[in-house]
Amino acid sequence: MLVALRLHGFSLAAWHEVIDGSAPSEVWLGAPRPIRSDDWKMQLPLLLAQSAVDPPFPVVNPTVGLGQDMRVGVEAPVAHWSALFRPTMWGFFLGPDVGLAWLWWTRALGLFAVWLAVAAVVTRGRLGVAAAASALLVASPFFQLWSLNAAPQAIGAGGVFLAAVALARASTPRGVVIAGLALAYAGAAFALALYPPYQVTLGWLVVALAIGWLLDGHRAPALASQARWRIAAGIAAGILGIAVVAAFARDARHPIEIMRNTVYPGRRVSTGGDRSLAVLLNANLGAPLWANDWGQLFNVCEPASFWLLSPAPIALWVWRWIRGARVDRMAAALAVYAAALVLYATVGVPTWVARATGLAFAPGKRVVIGIGAADALLVARWVANARPAERFGARAATIAAGWLAVVAACAPALAAEVPDARMPVLLGFAAANAGLAALLLVRPRAGLAGLLLVSAASSLWFNPLARGGTEWLRDNALSREILAIDRAAGGDTVWVSFGRDDVGDLFRVLGVRSLGGAQPLPQNALWRRIDPAGTQRQVYDRYAHVAFVAAPREPRFRLHSQDYVIVEIDPRSPAFRALGVTHVLVRDADAAGFERLTGWKSLAVIGPNHLYEVPR
Repeated sequence: MLVALRLHGFSLAAWHEVIDGSAPSEVWLGAPRPIRSDDWKMQLPLLLAQSAVDPPFPVVNPTVGLGQDMRVGVEAPVAHWSALFRPTMWGFFLGPDVGLAWLWWTRALGLFAVWLAVAAVVTRGRLGVAAAASALLVASPFFQLWSLNAAPQAIGAGGVFLAAVALARASTPRGVVIAGLALAYAGAAFALALYPPYQVTLGWLVVALAIGWLLDGHRAPALASQARWRIAAGIAAGILGIAVVAAFARDARHPIEIMRNTVYPGRRVSTGGDRSLAVLLNANLGAPLWANDWGQLFNVCEPASFWLLSPAPIALWVWRWIRGARVDRMAAALAVYAAALVLYATVGVPTWVARATGLAFAPGKRVVIGIGAADALLVARWVANARPAERFGARAATIAAGWLAVVAACAPALAAEVPDARMPVLLGFAAANAGLAALLLVRPRAGLAGLLLVSAASSLWFNPLARGGTEWLRDNALSREILAIDRAAGGDTVWVSFGRDDVGDLFRVLGVRSLGGAQPLPQNALWRRIDPAGTQRQVYDRYAHVAFVAAPREPRFRLHSQDYVIVEIDPRSPAFRALGVTHVLVRDADAAGFERLTGWKSLAVIGPNHLYEVPR
């Protein structure tokens, strides 16, 4: 129903402000978030570009620079067998608006469904608790403030664990075979959801879950049943999954090699230690609700985290274990995993440890996804197994006070990072954390419900509810004029948008070639035309958003941030002509200076956008 209505939560309507300032009639609730430019300005145009060219859904899209292989660097709909293992892309084959809606809801509902099933395994079938824990994950600031872009990796990891559990539980040869096929598919899909920082982090979570599940409940007799079938199916699943990944690696070896050798992210080596405990707990301190100026943390998305509360039940489990109670092995496995990631994020590890564990691919700020997922599962495990007769006493009061002290101690450090933080507000949220911890220990279900409510309040207001939007994007006055110019030139125009606030990604939505905008794989062959010696390759050899700035000087590449490259170039120069540009777009704020520099006269002015033809 949601897909049929073309509803989604992307901020694609932010293009209205960029193009003509018109009201976004497609937005039903909320407002588009310009800060989500990673989505509406960079990634979504690349996906929409796949259906704007002829033939549609090419492996190499000709509208991006000199051509962009769409199998690597961004998850996109491609007429290639690997699309079978990227189900969130399937809707685009039925139309752009269908694709947007399908992409959003397969992320949201897929994440909820898969992790409900994972939590059901962890809680031994307590579906109500599992549903609340899964909703807690979906409604977390981390997933919502990143507009669910980490969902494919989380869904894939959960699918691998569930398929492995199904293989272990299957009681008939037929069930074993089906589970083995599911494991092969889930493993391949997880591997092809190409974003190593999340894949490595969640891969270790799957290991922790598998260890905890095997140790929880003494299942040796059950595993012995159909043992030969299980072993054969497990081996076959591994072979099939590896074969799919190997075939993809062989097929896409050229773009993979380019990505591996980029300055960013290919040759980046992470050792953690880049996320303070205060920033890790910023959601607990209510930052998404009150922060407007994020200072060195940049914006509301970059530090997005979770309302973490599992330290309270972990402390009580440890106290019981010291007093001689049996260790909850599933909880122990998850707690060790979460603690290891917290240490990695806040303290760091030696380089050799990072390389040996694969965490060299995962900056500390990216392992937050694993910490939050483990936290939700630990809370669910506590709620499912809590003793009904537990009463508020010295132990619960002490634990709640301890959690208050930890969160309150982080308040000054967060205030130092976020300029508009106010200590009374921070301490009020710290006290709320203590109250939630006490409630979770005394009345577990109420505590879980309270945690879900505060998490939802911190996040669900962020993304809009919109209907479609791609038709307007391709049929506004600016787009019509660009398409008319392109048709008059026989479909052979090449565009550049000048200015920091450029619209370089709009052209490819129209099926028109652009040299700026998002470039998941660096266009090194293009840039060699103006940097033949490769002296500036260290700047542009990266996944980046590329913007052009007009300047009366020799071409220079400048790094604005690790994934934002500015090309300073004189539009009158032979170097600019060497790029093959035929037309230029300049925004209002830069148009007067651009015309003084070049002496060019505009072909058309559409809203704040000035269009020029490059003189031959």
